[in-house]
Amino acid sequence: MERKRLLYIVASDPRVSPFDVNMAYDAGFDAVIPYAGVPAAAVTGLVQDIIFSRGPKGARFSALFVAGSDLTAAEEMFSRARAALFPPFQIGLMIDPRGGYTTAAALLAKASALALARGLGDISRLRVLVAGGTGGVGRAAAAMAARDGARVTLTSRRAESAAAAAREIAALYQAGVEPEAAPSEPDLTRLAQEADLVLATGAVGARLLSAASVQALRGPKIVADVNAVPPAGIEGIKPQDDGAELAPGIHALGPLAIGSLKLQIESSLLKDLLAAEGPPAIDIRAARVRAGELLAGR
Repeated sequence: MERKRLLYIVASDPRVSPFDVNMAYDAGFDAVIPYAGVPAAAVTGLVQDIIFSRGPKGARFSALFVAGSDLTAAEEMFSRARAALFPPFQIGLMIDPRGGYTTAAALLAKASALALARGLGDISRLRVLVAGGTGGVGRAAAAMAARDGARVTLTSRRAESAAAAAREIAALYQAGVEPEAAPSEPDLTRLAQEADLVLATGAVGARLLSAASVQALRGPKIVADVNAVPPAGIEGIKPQDDGAELAPGIHALGPLAIGSLKLQIESSLLKDLLAAEGPPAIDIRAARVRAGELLAGR
């Protein structure tokens, strides 16, 4: 009997994103089953139902994808799913909360590579500003950069929000970042002056830096924006920018240049769930490593 390849997507959010469903089908899964509004405590039973219903040999044809916008809830789900597995019952696991890990991995990989190409040096020696960094992509990018050895500052308009994000990053990823309040554009511009990489990860519709503020920055510096919905978080960055010079020494990365790599990362990791010899457990570290591999052509 030919086994169908099944992917179960779980999220604590009230709905599962169609983005991940589409990506999973395109990666080759025969069926994708979304479960929304799932509490972390329910994951153990869900995993047991998946593995026991298909037997020791058939379990490997199933996989679990942890989604959702709450990073702490997603990581707890992922941890419970891993703990529920035991030989010979094994399934592949992947976590990518609201696409944040694969997007952050693409953002950081592209920005790091451009920094090297423009003579700023290795990421481990750079100062990274994650502007509007309290969302999932911002927190993940800040964690990745800090784990790579960069000195990272994460901003929010409110000091309490920035501090809460820094605490979650420390708890989930064992990475230290410096929280800073930037309630106004001049505040953020001052912090951007001190950074080598400026990563705009704010909410859709939030203009973080105007063209005038960008022109006032001193290069060499990389500025990147993950928001593909107008207006741009950093004024002047075009969606396709991949190193374009916005001002003397100020080089830009746009959301489509970042997004193209993000799609490759998520697609290739989903295919690992299908084809890897052993059942993988794909986490934030795996996303960061895959981004580097894809950029290097491996």
